[in-house]
Amino acid sequence: MAIEIAALRRRILISFVILSASAIAGCQRGDLDLTDRTEEEPPPLAANVDAANPLVAPQLVSGWWSVEQNSWRWTARKFAVILRTPIGGTTEGARLLFNFTLPDVVFTHFTQVTLSASIHGSPLAPETYRRPGTAMYMREIPADFLSVRSVRIDFELDKAMPPSQADQRELGLIARNVSLEIR
Repeated sequence: MAIEIAALRRRILISFVILSASAIAGCQRGDLDLTDRTEEEPPPLAANVDAANPLVAPQLVSGWWSVEQNSWRWTARKFAVILRTPIGGTTEGARLLFNFTLPDVVFTHFTQVTLSASIHGSPLAPETYRRPGTAMYMREIPADFLSVRSVRIDFELDKAMPPSQADQRELGLIARNVSLEIR
């Protein structure tokens, strides 16, 4: 009996190590592991959100328009996302990375656009962009901002293109990916 219990414990430990390694590898790539989940179970929150991925769309909580060209989304002037705190973030802090594009059409209306963000109401430093193209908003996030399993990040542009006859949406920027990564 003792030998059977020891063998069972060993199998459980091996399974735990394999599952942990798989989960860590999946988190590092930003993939969601949906193995053994049912349709009734929501996927776990991701720390890395690709704006076009339908599996993480529930994390895009406000101000995000539909996916376009299977790779990006327009945002409104104000938009928010919920991200999982990365493993180790509660002690080490993390880095917020937001990859986006400011298209030429934005700069036909404005000479510059300023993006700001906040976590749990605590503001992060804004950044001003003066030319079209791909851009990144990157900020160091202290560990005390990440003391919970997930964080809501609210973004705001100082200006956006208003709805028009050609497009009834308020258009801010083209979002591609937002993530919290260990420093």
